Amino acid sequence: MNITLRPSGGRGEYELAGRQGDLHVHDLFGLPLFIEILPGMEINAYSTCVLKDGKPRIRLTRQARNAHPSALIAAAMMLPKPRRERHETRGTNVLSWEQFVVQTVRIDAVKRGGGVLICPVTIRIENADDVRLDISFAERMARVLRVWTAASPDRDEIASAVRAHATAFSSPTATQDQLIGAFAALHSTLKKPDTDMLPLLEAHYKLGRMNAPSTGDISAEVTDETFAEEVHVNPTEARIERVRQWRLAAVRGASANTFRSTVRDAYDSRCLFTGQRLPRTEATTTAGVDVAHILPWSRFDLDAATNGLCLSKQCHWAFDEGVFRLSFDDKVNAYVVAIPNPVHHAAHKAKFDMAAFDAITGPIPENRLPKNSALWPSKVFLTELNQFLDGKVS
Repeated sequence: MNITLRPSGGRGEYELAGRQGDLHVHDLFGLPLFIEILPGMEINAYSTCVLKDGKPRIRLTRQARNAHPSALIAAAMMLPKPRRERHETRGTNVLSWEQFVVQTVRIDAVKRGGGVLICPVTIRIENADDVRLDISFAERMARVLRVWTAASPDRDEIASAVRAHATAFSSPTATQDQLIGAFAALHSTLKKPDTDMLPLLEAHYKLGRMNAPSTGDISAEVTDETFAEEVHVNPTEARIERVRQWRLAAVRGASANTFRSTVRDAYDSRCLFTGQRLPRTEATTTAGVDVAHILPWSRFDLDAATNGLCLSKQCHWAFDEGVFRLSFDDKVNAYVVAIPNPVHHAAHKAKFDMAAFDAITGPIPENRLPKNSALWPSKVFLTELNQFLDGKVS
């Protein structure tokens, strides 16, 4: 599904368009909208989707300036303030204050209880000069998350403004005024820059730049098909893909190299799932193991060894794709690898050979874990990840 800006008089109107699997826009009419900031963390959008003039328009349930869901998403991402009037936006640098519109937000929509959770995936911004930028929500929010974390121990004016931003956009009860106010206060604290303020904060906290294109968070995978209004994926597939995108973003951080080295050394280049030791050799340019984040959106200990797994290339792929699940079973007092039943059903349908994967399942021998038990996978992180993948945490 997409949130899309449609021409309508001077300002334009935002519409909810398309469908996701069996979920259609008309199934969402009249339900309150919430926005997923991080998996398991959401804010109230104070808006709903209504049928207006035959169009599925998004309307605020509480009137407030600059508080449309598209503006709240931009504020959470620490983007410059957007406009609604496309014809008034100009310039070659689209990431400029009030010089772009949020044209389209590609979302996963989750209907639960009496509301709808909007999970942003990719944001397309553009201006009247047809300058366009596609931004991965996970990549951008991974950078915001690192700024939030870096500011937490400091007590200066900038840190206070960053913490206020983090507090507002972490709270499901934050009001529109609190959300927009926190964003505006952060902008003011930074002396109201006309351009993107996130790089300024990264420089302030000496975080370095993410290993991504310098012009923005342009995903190499983004095409016009990314914004197709009809998406044939079920909620489970959508959750797995969001986790995958967060993992891609997490390994692009400035501390990613240290994280990979620390985890690989802790496991002695041995795959936790198979027990294979696959270090780099004189005949190879790289090791045969990767390092994967368990919980790639953790606000604390993101790059701690306890949030990492050392896996072979194939096991890394299977873990990212949801083929393998890892948990800690208190009954057997061991970490356990399992394959969800829906994966088996899908594999059977596709004639996918599961024999090698099935052979890996079961309790993991303790000798595959780091010698220092303080570096073992966090049970808390594994539980949170599995609850999210199971849909128990939206």
